[in-house]
Amino acid sequence: MTMNLAWGSVAALGLVGLTASGAGFARTGDEGSQGSGLEEIVVTATRRVERLQDVAISVSDFSREQMEAQGFRNFDDLSRFAPGLTFMRTAVSSSGNYNDQSSDISIRGVQSSAGSSTTAIYIDDTPIQGRHIPFGAYNAFPQLFDLDRIEVLRGPQGTLFGASAEGGAVRFITPQPNFGRYSGYARSEVASTSNGALSYEIGSAIGGPIIDDAVAFRASLSFRRDGGWVDRASYSRPNPADPLSLPVYAGTTERNSNSQQAVTARATLRWKVSDDLSVTPSVYYQRNQIDDTAGYWIPLSDPSKDAFRNGNALKNPSVDPFTLVSLRFDWDLQFAKFVSNTSYFSRQQHSVSDLTQLSRALYASFALLPNIYPQPGDISPSPFADTQYNFFQEFRLASQDVAARWTWNTGLYFSHTNENVSQYEVDPTLNQEVFDYAGFNICNPSPCQGNVVYNAPVDRIVEKTVAIFGEIGLKLSDTLKATAGLRYAKIDYTGTVVNAAGTGSPDYITSVASASEKPVTPKFSLAWQPDRNDLYYLSAAKGYREGGTNSGIFNLCGPDLAAIGLAIPAGSTQFVPPPYKADSLWSYELGAKNTLLDRRLQVNSSVFFIDWRNIQQSVYLPNCGASFVANLGQVHSKGGEIEVRARPVDSLVLGLTVAYLDAKSTRASCAGDLTFSGGACAGASTSTSVPPVVSANDHLVGSPWTLLASAEYSAHLPALGDRTAYIRLDFQHSSAQSDLLPTQDKQNALFDTTIPGLPTTQNLNLRLGLRFSNLDLSVFVNNVTNEHPLLSQSRDVTSNALDNLYYGRSVRPRSVGLTASYRH
Repeated sequence: MTMNLAWGSVAALGLVGLTASGAGFARTGDEGSQGSGLEEIVVTATRRVERLQDVAISVSDFSREQMEAQGFRNFDDLSRFAPGLTFMRTAVSSSGNYNDQSSDISIRGVQSSAGSSTTAIYIDDTPIQGRHIPFGAYNAFPQLFDLDRIEVLRGPQGTLFGASAEGGAVRFITPQPNFGRYSGYARSEVASTSNGALSYEIGSAIGGPIIDDAVAFRASLSFRRDGGWVDRASYSRPNPADPLSLPVYAGTTERNSNSQQAVTARATLRWKVSDDLSVTPSVYYQRNQIDDTAGYWIPLSDPSKDAFRNGNALKNPSVDPFTLVSLRFDWDLQFAKFVSNTSYFSRQQHSVSDLTQLSRALYASFALLPNIYPQPGDISPSPFADTQYNFFQEFRLASQDVAARWTWNTGLYFSHTNENVSQYEVDPTLNQEVFDYAGFNICNPSPCQGNVVYNAPVDRIVEKTVAIFGEIGLKLSDTLKATAGLRYAKIDYTGTVVNAAGTGSPDYITSVASASEKPVTPKFSLAWQPDRNDLYYLSAAKGYREGGTNSGIFNLCGPDLAAIGLAIPAGSTQFVPPPYKADSLWSYELGAKNTLLDRRLQVNSSVFFIDWRNIQQSVYLPNCGASFVANLGQVHSKGGEIEVRARPVDSLVLGLTVAYLDAKSTRASCAGDLTFSGGACAGASTSTSVPPVVSANDHLVGSPWTLLASAEYSAHLPALGDRTAYIRLDFQHSSAQSDLLPTQDKQNALFDTTIPGLPTTQNLNLRLGLRFSNLDLSVFVNNVTNEHPLLSQSRDVTSNALDNLYYGRSVRPRSVGLTASYRH
């Protein structure tokens, strides 16, 4: 589908629908009291307070009232209602470590499962995203309790938000202490999931002045438990006489094993030193605990009956605590506002992955075991840890009069980040099983010391960044404004890897690599605003992502490496890929924001084209379970979003968003120093031609079409003390992705044609409630139609025809619950 035809279809759907919002509805609580048009939303997407309709950026804003009405409880909920934002849990495979924290996030198709994040994640003024370091590093996401709002900024935001905002940024903005009055918030919820465990939540927040007009505070505490809905099960092993037979369900060993819980605590103090200067220290603590993976074994499950089961020998638990401490100074200099933000992010995520099944499948693929299924009593726990110790300092100085002819925003930024991932694997029986069957010792010398068959205590990247940035805006006329921005940075990083010299080896190899980069990321925009209700803009921005280092690939991966034209050097036990380089993109956007019919209709639309080059992508070696990062080619991403909000009458708010995305490779890419010519890869490092890793027209992950529709109707009930009853519907639909991903394309060296792409998904949520003056009571049904899409599917070893065990991942079955919230 061409760009023009695709956008024409999007625009037609949006304008005919006269409804809605991926940024959501009008702000429910406030709108109900106004009894008029749509509320004017205020955002800080440009690091200054402005109306959303005045900002020449594609932004979705979710207020606290809207998050409450739509039932947002975690990042998965947010991603379903933010156009252009793709979020996937990847825990069903070895590449995702069977850990439910494993995820990929992208905006407008700028997606990569390797290197630094392509999407910046901010809590207030502090970035918390990390790097993809092998399989054990996962981004942390804040729980959605006591937030003032969330802003999703689409397109590169490197000028103001740094290198990891290559595709965009998601900002979680917390409420600040109020000097003038006390306020409070409390929420409690309980819900039942079809064939699953009970979920419940309780939390409260309070804030106000301690000393009138001098010292104020805000504090919150919450606990949430989401009941599991995937069981652990026993099974009968396949018939040895029939190598293609499947395991058969033999009983449940633990019900609803994938429950998880989260605790949050936040305290903020604000001291008004003078009328012009305030100091705000704050601390935020969060602890997520996942009891087991939500991935299930497809042969043991029956989604039509809400029966999701895994036959894992062990659970896959994860605990992820982090603390964010910050100190902010706000100083009104009359001509400008000065902000200093100092913060420290500390995280100690640790988990245990069950590699019992994976280990047997890997060795069976090399004919070192007779069967991919473990013997009774086999266990192979693999503890992982991801630690981050990150320091940030930012100084900003910004003009205050947004109506002035010249506006500007400039600053200095410094960060020092230290992230390390460690892993080891313990298996008491694997070495003996392999030796008994094939006469081969995994460990040398044998037996394995402490039953450790793999150990990698250090995979660390330490990075230091110093940057200067600025934006300047000039009103060329009363209606025309030009803006230019630039960020210059110096980035130094060192990667250190310490791991065993070979599978099961007691010896270690240490490798260290360092690099320095000096990226420049400019941004330009031209905005025409003929009146307060209409804005049209054109922008071009560069996104950037720093490079990094790789860990070694061991001899078990020799066949996979040979398939892409690489090899373990003679006399060595491992192949060490070279450091991967930075990648960058240019994004071009045309947009409009229009408010019509006396603020009863709002239409925000945008189209974009992204040229992304030298892309950092993970090269997963499916037959040995390892991976490394390489720079692979060029991608063009194009599409658009249209968000419409409407309030045809005071009691009804409607919404519709339509988004289109097409992100694909423009040329074939080879591994190492090989080049593509004549339909194959060849070069000095190999004597034979091999297939590429990525072919032209291979797509990145993302549904081509996404539709979001919402409606809320409210009615005052004088007979019940002037209370308000309401009913709300939220519907999300994403089309199937039929275009091939690189791992599905049989033209490539490493592929598996048995793995499907993204399926068609749809989700309908319903909420009915009664609002008192400060109290909101509601009942809800999530996933009303009890859909069970197969969001992802995987298996351990693609080259082994006997590996017919597939893992799946779906959405939570239908849930029915009650929410009570109080706001003062």
